[in-house]
Amino acid sequence: DKLLPIEDLDSGFIRPSYPTQIQVSYMQAGLVCLFIEQRWGFERLPQLLRQFDGKVSTPQAIQAALEISPAAFDREFEAFLRERFATTLQNLDEWEARYEAANAAIEKQQWNDAIDAARRAVVLYPEHVGPGSPALLLAHALEKAGRRPEAIAALQSYRNAGGWDPGAMRELARWLDEAGRKQDAVEVLSALNYVDPLSPEVHAELGEHLLAEGKTEASLREFQVLLSMSDADRPSAHFGAARALRALGKPEESRRQLLDALAAAPHYRPAQTLLLETIEERARHD
Repeated sequence: DKLLPIEDLDSGFIRPSYPTQIQVSYMQAGLVCLFIEQRWGFERLPQLLRQFDGKVSTPQAIQAALEISPAAFDREFEAFLRERFATTLQNLDEWEARYEAANAAIEKQQWNDAIDAARRAVVLYPEHVGPGSPALLLAHALEKAGRRPEAIAALQSYRNAGGWDPGAMRELARWLDEAGRKQDAVEVLSALNYVDPLSPEVHAELGEHLLAEGKTEASLREFQVLLSMSDADRPSAHFGAARALRALGKPEESRRQLLDALAAAPHYRPAQTLLLETIEERARHD
């Protein structure tokens, strides 16, 4: 009963009447887009957006793009929500009890009890992917119980449902990497750039993974981004760029990066070793 009529949805963003209304309105707007896609097809979404080029009101845009009145849209949208969230709406009390039980079991390190409670909470409300999501509790408990493959599956399901927590995604990438699923790890880290673009750790990890996969140009990009960040580990970033450039057949540019790495950290042994190899190769070539 907190959702607004479509003709008044803008007010939830610009004139909120209660503390969390902006977040509620963002959620409603996303669900409106999902409803339009499923009801009329994805092509209607850009058609709706183009209506606003003429500075029309939201009701006018809805009528023109979807050929339905705002009141009728609201009725169909509510029916869509009640069908989509039928299980959750019918089991809210059980969901809350299971969620609280999972948290309590984790605090007591009772991993099996936490797994059972969190798994049921996820089933009842799979789209709860915000902070404190039961899916994250489930993955944590599974990992602690020594069930890593199931923990990976839990985080993948969480991500597929829209979950984006950077810490959880970095953990998923690490687990995939340790499981030998290198390409899957790279895919997760690449997606993380859209969620946490200012994280030096993500760029460093992705750069190393891409370099190991032979994707040298993409790897160089990550190390170059890393070098532009004030809080990056500059010696290792220069060293990464040097290795990528070396793999790309650019020895002089690689040597420059190694010298920059050693200027920042004169005793950085990996850069010293690679620079020595570069000098020896150049001497043999000459």
